[in-house]
Amino acid sequence: MKRERRPTETVKETMLDKAWFSGQVIQNEKALYRTARMILRNDQDAEDAVQEAILSAYAALESLRDPERFKPWILRILTNQCYDICRRTRQTVDLSDVEETLPASGTDCTERLTLYQAVEQLPDDFRTAITLFYYEDLSVRQIAGVLGLTEAAVKTRLSRGRQSLRALLGEE
Repeated sequence: MKRERRPTETVKETMLDKAWFSGQVIQNEKALYRTARMILRNDQDAEDAVQEAILSAYAALESLRDPERFKPWILRILTNQCYDICRRTRQTVDLSDVEETLPASGTDCTERLTLYQAVEQLPDDFRTAITLFYYEDLSVRQIAGVLGLTEAAVKTRLSRGRQSLRALLGEE
């Protein structure tokens, strides 16, 4: 038999949910921004994506089954939001318009790359996996959940991402 709740209990539970949710968002705000920034490569778009993800997460808070898995859960919402923004703002550039600004083939820019800059140059799939694994300390299983992939696919992306980083940084 289901017990009916009094209105004051509902208000208290709602206040606790808001307080708990706010605390979790504050605790993970840097991870959220870093992840969005790595996917979108633009500060303003990253801020917008984080804000939209937080709103969506709060609206869907009842779908969070395990509060201990808040970070992977909200990162999944955020990555989906980022990919939605990418689809909406997909830009194309005619190469003839920018051929004069392309670097000369003899210059070697990789000598001055930092690791972060190298990660930013990776293709989206590799960059996201590398960011979540190394910068956000998520496990392969958690990344698989966030990105909606199998663990084997995440391992492949991490491996290929590392291989691309080695090439970008000039290491063997």
